[in-house]
Amino acid sequence: MKRINNTPGQRTAWASWFIFVNGLFALLVGLRYLPWMNIPDGETAAYVSLLLPSQFALLAWLSGLPLLLVAILLPARRVLSVLAVLYAGIVIAILATDTVAYSLYRFHLSAFVLELALGGGTEIFAFSWQTWASATGIFAGILLIEAVIATLLWRRRPRARWLGACFALMFGLQLGAHGWHAWAEANYDSRITAITRHVPLYYAATAKRFMNEHGLVDPQRVRDNQTAQALANVSQGSQLNYPAQPLQCTEPARKLNILMIVIDGARWDMLDPRWMPNIYEFAQSNLVFEKHYSNGNATKPGIFTLFYSLPASYWDAFTAAKKPPVTISRMQELGYETTVLGSAPLVSPAFDQNVFSSIQDLRLKTPGQHAWDRDTRITDDWLAFTSSKRNRQQPFFGFLFYDTPHNHEVPEDYPVKFQPFWETVNKLELGPDFNPELIKNNYKSTLHLVDNQVGRVLEDLREKALLDSTIVMITGDHGQEFNEYGMNYWGHGSNFGQYQLRVPMVVHWPGKTAQRFDYRTENFDIAPTLMKNALGCSATPTEYYATGNGLFTPRERNWSIAHSYMDYALLTNDLKVVTHASGNVDVVNHELEPLKDYQLKPSVTLKVLEELSRFYQ
Repeated sequence: MKRINNTPGQRTAWASWFIFVNGLFALLVGLRYLPWMNIPDGETAAYVSLLLPSQFALLAWLSGLPLLLVAILLPARRVLSVLAVLYAGIVIAILATDTVAYSLYRFHLSAFVLELALGGGTEIFAFSWQTWASATGIFAGILLIEAVIATLLWRRRPRARWLGACFALMFGLQLGAHGWHAWAEANYDSRITAITRHVPLYYAATAKRFMNEHGLVDPQRVRDNQTAQALANVSQGSQLNYPAQPLQCTEPARKLNILMIVIDGARWDMLDPRWMPNIYEFAQSNLVFEKHYSNGNATKPGIFTLFYSLPASYWDAFTAAKKPPVTISRMQELGYETTVLGSAPLVSPAFDQNVFSSIQDLRLKTPGQHAWDRDTRITDDWLAFTSSKRNRQQPFFGFLFYDTPHNHEVPEDYPVKFQPFWETVNKLELGPDFNPELIKNNYKSTLHLVDNQVGRVLEDLREKALLDSTIVMITGDHGQEFNEYGMNYWGHGSNFGQYQLRVPMVVHWPGKTAQRFDYRTENFDIAPTLMKNALGCSATPTEYYATGNGLFTPRERNWSIAHSYMDYALLTNDLKVVTHASGNVDVVNHELEPLKDYQLKPSVTLKVLEELSRFYQ
């Protein structure tokens, strides 16, 4: 008797097997990413063998879920087959397109890139008829393969009871890949962590902070024990081309010390004698960049862009390669003594693996129960360095990262608490009707506390007559919002408006008189400023190593790029094109109001696409 294949259960089983087979089809297409992966040994090969099947099976299932609903609701088997073939064919074709885009640009397709392409129109992506003919032929071939798969599964397919085993295998592979990556990331095994950025839509698990807190790994020991061979292997497979051309540098006539002071969450309009009296007074006799913007609305992209002056989309590549910024590399070439003191841990985000990867004896975590304890400690340690520990025959580079404003709390006995003061900060109470002054006063109090510590540093520089030979930069890694737009945004990391991006930038530069700059500057300009004006590399075009052109010259671009931890945006004079981790894209104006009618200039689109990829080989 002929078996009937048209009950809801049988259609669902057919659709499930169809999705699983498409996972294998996707895996075959995804092998095109292999040339860009560095696989130096059997252990890395084992990880790749675990990762690729698990990821493409998961992607197949996530994209194939609508087919299950169609299979349940649609009794017409032939119609179901046609819809499934077309749908799966389109998904596989998108994956194939991504492999092509990745081979050209080293970044995956995203809603952001598609929005740029659509906004730029045919002036950006114009294809010959031969290209269209080839693409059409490939798509027709994909549809043919899908039709064969669909037909064979209707005629003969594994029994439904094996579906459970396939699901268990898929989730087991996923857990294994994520667990392996989390362990590798905590143990600084860049052979493994370097792989993940090549795989589309793969957001690998990390657990470094958890492992550190529970004593499962000693990050300092692991960092110290990394072998030169491991670093060499990663560098060969990093696919980075940074700097894009060799630097053209000479010995500077005078090696100025460089001190960067970064305050977590410091906002530009807090540079006020009421909240930050010491820094405000310092600013009056120095350089103030009144429209300075971080290129990140969170610590990770904010610090990354401050040092590299590149979009934070390069984070994974630089982390995998342990490639420091040219500024630090150049200072080390010139014999600078480095002292990096962070109140917040330098392992999460992993600045120890990119920004400070070349610095020996890096202190990864500062002792102290509270942020204000650690802020005091890094100030004390800095003063000890300038008093007795530094080599006076060498120039120095210092980095101080203060963290108290992050949680809006000061010690109970702190004498300055702006009123009304929120004694018990409970961010769950924040909402559209919450009085923003309450938490904003706490924020101001934390800035006042940090300002006292920075005041100690500045006074020490004065007493030791170091200001005549030291460049001092005081800024924030990102801003802080208190529902100014009336859209229930609080804190940072949630949008790309000025309250989360605009930060103070006060610069003391020996030989330069006090001045205020009213044109827009950003973190992209920091590396060019130091390289050209302090480190002897003025002959090197800034595009070799940075996105910006320097603080002392009005920017040449009418667009910029900013990142969050997961989201990122193209910023122009008129609009913001924001892509979210979910894949959704919003186009808003500077008040974060949605825009329906907008047009991106093709010239801008081309430059943005180039900037996102030009430092890959």
